Amino acid sequence: MEIDINQKKISIGDKYQVFTGGKLTHTASRELFHLFPVVKLYEAGTGSLQATINKRFAWLKAKYDITRANGSVLEFRTVSFWKNQYQCRCGGDMYELYGHRGRKYSIFRNNVQVGWWDKKAVSWFAGDNYKITTDGHADADLLVTFCLIIDNFKSDDHDGNVVNYDLGNLFFEARKFDDTWQPRLRQP
Repeated sequence: MEIDINQKKISIGDKYQVFTGGKLTHTASRELFHLFPVVKLYEAGTGSLQATINKRFAWLKAKYDITRANGSVLEFRTVSFWKNQYQCRCGGDMYELYGHRGRKYSIFRNNVQVGWWDKKAVSWFAGDNYKITTDGHADADLLVTFCLIIDNFKSDDHDGNVVNYDLGNLFFEARKFDDTWQPRLRQP
């Protein structure tokens, strides 16, 4: 399954459109007038709230709470700032994200890779663009929230630029990117 996230930076916030298999499935927006960023993810057709992402205070680390539509609250936290490693527990599953050299991130659930994304190196006028490749059975809403968190954490400082460049991670990584990984299809 392929998910495209297209950000539009506007003068007072960010808006996102999420396409799954080429079809608009979600929208997201950063709310105004909060001390720390709040991003809400909505289902495109119905407008129902799927998740709320709240940034918490943390020095040089990603510390976010994800409130899902069912009311459960997940904690997304940095494991290693220098190696771009993050964790989030969802029920009995442990999700781990690994930033690699360049602009790629891999997503693992219980030590099994379920997806990865890449960010475009250059964006003109609008904002950042991400392409997530994931297994057919993966929790797409959750993976989208992870991508929105990393976007907020890593690139929250270049609003209003005509051209944005992102060289990505140039140094350390906790885990090497697996070029041979292929998504599995949904089981019947």
